[in-house]
Amino acid sequence: MSQDWHTIPNVRDSTPWYRDNGRIKLNFFISIIYVGMVLNGYDGMLIAGLQAFDSWHNDIGLTEDRPNYAALLGLLNAAGPLSAFIVGPVITYIDHQWGRRWGLRFYGYTVLLGTILSCVAGIPSLAGNRGYTVFVVGRFVMGFGLGSFLMTSLILVQEITHPRSRDLIAGAWNSFWILGSVIISWVNFGTSHMTSSWGWRIPYLLQIPMALYILIAVQFVPETPRFLISKDRYEEAFNFLVDFHGNGDREDPLVVFEFEEMKEAIEKERLAKAEKWSVILRGRTNRHRLGLAALMTFLVQMSGASIMYYYYTIVFSLVGITDASVQTGIAAGLSMFTWCTQIAGVWSMKHIGRKRIILGVWPVLLLSLIGLCVAGGMFSRSNSADTKSGVATVVLVWIYLGTYNYANPVLWSYPAEVQTFSMRSKGLLVWNCFTQIQAIYCVFVDSIALNSIGYKYYAVYMPLVIIQFFLVKFFMVETRGYTLEEVALAFDNASFASLPIVDHAGDMAKTDDASKN
Repeated sequence: MSQDWHTIPNVRDSTPWYRDNGRIKLNFFISIIYVGMVLNGYDGMLIAGLQAFDSWHNDIGLTEDRPNYAALLGLLNAAGPLSAFIVGPVITYIDHQWGRRWGLRFYGYTVLLGTILSCVAGIPSLAGNRGYTVFVVGRFVMGFGLGSFLMTSLILVQEITHPRSRDLIAGAWNSFWILGSVIISWVNFGTSHMTSSWGWRIPYLLQIPMALYILIAVQFVPETPRFLISKDRYEEAFNFLVDFHGNGDREDPLVVFEFEEMKEAIEKERLAKAEKWSVILRGRTNRHRLGLAALMTFLVQMSGASIMYYYYTIVFSLVGITDASVQTGIAAGLSMFTWCTQIAGVWSMKHIGRKRIILGVWPVLLLSLIGLCVAGGMFSRSNSADTKSGVATVVLVWIYLGTYNYANPVLWSYPAEVQTFSMRSKGLLVWNCFTQIQAIYCVFVDSIALNSIGYKYYAVYMPLVIIQFFLVKFFMVETRGYTLEEVALAFDNASFASLPIVDHAGDMAKTDDASKN
């Protein structure tokens, strides 16, 4: 297709989405995915918050005086990523053969089962002295759903979204993880004053309503048009585009353009057998795409953020902030702040571009890690009498996570965006494998290292952040302004370097001016 899609009338139509019946329905379906991401963020920060509850430690038998406490805590946090890694190949096959919605269904079932198991672990009459073991099994079960949801939802938000709002919708996907962390942070803060077991059990049980909603609502989510075309269900795919991208108009220029572009791209990939691993790995640009998916996981998992997210109670304790209400209160405020910075990052993706955001954020992460090392060292040398170190640590954690979350919309949407249709499921499998392997390392080793060397552990991530900066600088390809099918053009024209950013908004403005003259 030679036409620039930005010049199509539907694309340039300024009608807001809430006056477009097709996009209203489509955005409702997307909101179901967002609820899943809220639940993901809620659960992701749940354990970090529960570490501040003495009742939780006592109920599952994970007290600080227990031998190998740090390793056991790390194993508990690593259980989810481990099962998410295992389920990856299965979900890849299901997504490719049977459709993109099954991962969402599986997610709902595993959250329900995992929540019940984890809550039973805290009841001595039911779990006995095996409370810790049962709790870990509950986390392991929930991890299956975590991997399924992440891989499937990343594909869905890219493949069903209207092209006018794809940047915004895909970029905002991870911001709902932060919204979930905001909710659980305030729930934990509210129940932290309860000394009974209900203080930690109530936050856990609140996952059930969201899981039930997902299980019911996912039945109404349509299959993606690209998947339907790949299965020769052309009429269904065209009807999807008519209903949700063309507001019921079967002759809408954008609908016709999208349908033909998708058919052409998928047919070319089918003839080339582009879905086969042998073909994928043989192509240089395909290896580049897979490498960038792996690179994004490297940036997410191995930049030090795991310390702040999973073990913020330890981070604060290292500088004398030990009160549970103070720790959970700081975390609650921090979650709201990072949500705001992530929304700002969503807006910036469209106007600044993917690569520039990361190159601007990573030096700030490095400086923050250096500052945390200095603050921790000052507190250690002062024999616990330096309150300024605690204040500095809180500020630096806010700066670190604020800027990190500003880049998060890029880090999470980019891996699915850069894959072709035929290799998107497999590209997300590579992404999931690297994500979960590194997550297992982080949540397991971080706990042990912080317990052993304290603040000095921040220095381990400093050289990794520097390496990440240069990998992004030399290998990342800018994709701003392209449809999913056009992203392939960016790679075909890139020699392992970024393309110049195409300012389609400026092109459209010039077109408008020309039409007026």
